[in-house]
Amino acid sequence: MKKLGTLLLVLLLFLGCRKERGERVFEMLYPNFTFTLPSGLSPFTAPTFAFNNESTSIDLYLQQNNTDTSAISAINPFSAQITALNNTAFDFLDEISVRICPAGIVQCDAFDEAFYLDNMRNRVYTQIELLPSLRNFKPLLSGKAYRVEVVFKMNDFTPVTIDCKFDMSFEAIR
Repeated sequence: MKKLGTLLLVLLLFLGCRKERGERVFEMLYPNFTFTLPSGLSPFTAPTFAFNNESTSIDLYLQQNNTDTSAISAINPFSAQITALNNTAFDFLDEISVRICPAGIVQCDAFDEAFYLDNMRNRVYTQIELLPSLRNFKPLLSGKAYRVEVVFKMNDFTPVTIDCKFDMSFEAIR
């Protein structure tokens, strides 16, 4: 009887401690960032592709959904993909980090990570689905502009030049 009571208590604690996700108000799409990974990049560097002063388009999303920022409790990373436009495999990559910080900042830091994927060594991807971080980007994406950086950590030299497209989306939660 004591074991059943303990099991029931643990189950109740587990169910009671779940975080409320909230209701999705709208999705914020940021497609078609393009860049080129040149051939011969060293694995001892971390090539970073930055896009500064990108519009958040928050006013457009709020208008389309007939709401305002006070009705939103969080803007969370939802999905992101990097695609090799020339169908070249990314098998030379080890990690990818996508960081988002205020426009005008010289360089984002690791705390600004919105999407990531690690342990990619020797996996043959031509399209990479990144994992979202748990950070709330409402303070940043409620403004007018932001900076995004795509940081690559490699385990080998880049074999050829690869034209890439990066797409990402966030979800606004009530």
